[in-house]
Amino acid sequence: MSDLHALQTELAQALMSVRPSTLAPLQGDALADAESRLFVYHRGYRLRLRDALATEFPGLALMMGRRFTSMLDDYVMVHPSSHYNIRWHGAGLATFLEQTMPWRTQPAWAEMAKLDWAISIAFDAADEAGISAADLSGVPAEAWAELRLHPLNHLQWLTLTCNAEAFRRAADQGAERPRLRRLDHPRQFVVWRPAMDVRYRRVTPDELSALRGMARGESFSQLCERLAAQHVAASAPQRMLGHLMRWLGEGLIGRSELPSRPAM
Repeated sequence: MSDLHALQTELAQALMSVRPSTLAPLQGDALADAESRLFVYHRGYRLRLRDALATEFPGLALMMGRRFTSMLDDYVMVHPSSHYNIRWHGAGLATFLEQTMPWRTQPAWAEMAKLDWAISIAFDAADEAGISAADLSGVPAEAWAELRLHPLNHLQWLTLTCNAEAFRRAADQGAERPRLRRLDHPRQFVVWRPAMDVRYRRVTPDELSALRGMARGESFSQLCERLAAQHVAASAPQRMLGHLMRWLGEGLIGRSELPSRPAM
């Protein structure tokens, strides 16, 4: 290892440490001694991480208010960035909020962090061209039972027990801070990006069940069977068609396939 590389490694470790020790090669001058210079970079590194996290979690910032900054300082102290891209530093924030005192006393904060992060992941996901109703118009009627639909690869779903989505929308729109509200029953949400804008919305239990089945590669007939188990069997195909048309309109489906048939 070269002397320069060794010094760079030692400096990086000092910046990420809780309390940096003075490095022998560093020198001071009339303006500041070596320890003060190192402190400036040590503090600046943490401020940069905090600023990046604030960009990724606007809903959480609105929900936590003045406590958001001190929480980020705690997180940065415990979890220095380990990835060359600062954008991924927030991957563990929701878990940190779930497990660490005093932040774990408010479960809504971890839920808000999960929604913010899901939106961030969808925003950075690889572009995918969703299919439309026209793309399925040529599927023969007798082949629909075996048709397999696949959602966008980055589609995510999560459960919320508070009105976290209201805080995210308020943050995006620059609106007033909503009142935090616990829900009477947990709600399921999906997050995806069909084009340039990330979308998120609530889904019903039967729609979520169908989405999960679709993600596992189940056929159209199997998806209908899922709905039949939750509703009147005769209404399952119509309900499934309703979900399908909505998914196509929202650009939520990435591709479709029919199993190959053996040659006669």
